[in-house]
Amino acid sequence: MAGRMLPLALSCAALLAFRAAAQQPAAPGLQRELQQLGEAATALERALPNFTCQEKAVSSLLKGKKVSRSTEFEATLRAQRAADGTLNESFSVSEVNGKPFSTGHFALPIFVSGGFDQAMRYFAPWNQVCYRYLLLPGRIDFTALADPPKSASCKEATTHGFALLDADGNVTRVERRVELEAAQARHEATYATVDFAAVQLNGRTYRLSQHLYAEVPMNKHPTTFTADYSDCKLFTATVTLHTAPDPAPDSGSAPETLPH
Repeated sequence: MAGRMLPLALSCAALLAFRAAAQQPAAPGLQRELQQLGEAATALERALPNFTCQEKAVSSLLKGKKVSRSTEFEATLRAQRAADGTLNESFSVSEVNGKPFSTGHFALPIFVSGGFDQAMRYFAPWNQVCYRYLLLPGRIDFTALADPPKSASCKEATTHGFALLDADGNVTRVERRVELEAAQARHEATYATVDFAAVQLNGRTYRLSQHLYAEVPMNKHPTTFTADYSDCKLFTATVTLHTAPDPAPDSGSAPETLPH
């Protein structure tokens, strides 16, 4: 599969614009919600086990409002933890533009990854000092601080977005936007949305990406990437043990005798 690969950058609508030198103490309701979202983000980034999903995706290059080039594909996505703890995504493509695919290459205008373990990084406990949050009914807004604490490792300036929440405070959708210059410097999409679904993996419930949409400007023309994920389940490797062959029968010859 050939194409430009970018990490996911979640989308958002226009949000609050303000400067803050440091995160203000959160109200009790906001604190509880940030703790809940922080635990979900930590589970995705650090505890999510190896898994597979079926993916249907389309990558398009637009000129004006018309699609100039588009590629559709279906694949089995496999996400596995590397030795350094990162979640690596690999793909076994089965169909391209409606035709069976087994080997070779095909071109994509854009490819976006990172929609699973990184989709909620804006709420990770170690990143919360970098954002200003506003809790609204069924929604929490986030905006990167223009002047974050110098002791923090904040790398997402100009990022802003929001998450939609269900009645229990679980995330159902995240949108985020990043200014063009910052997105290009970090090799991220400028706008993206992720819709989540609850998935049981190894006896634990995770909020996994179900639908992803991202936009990336390229050479003054927008490219878009849309993906739907289904049938996500725990990935387990199959190992077949073979019995060792029987040793060769004894030839019956006498042992060698060394000369005296």
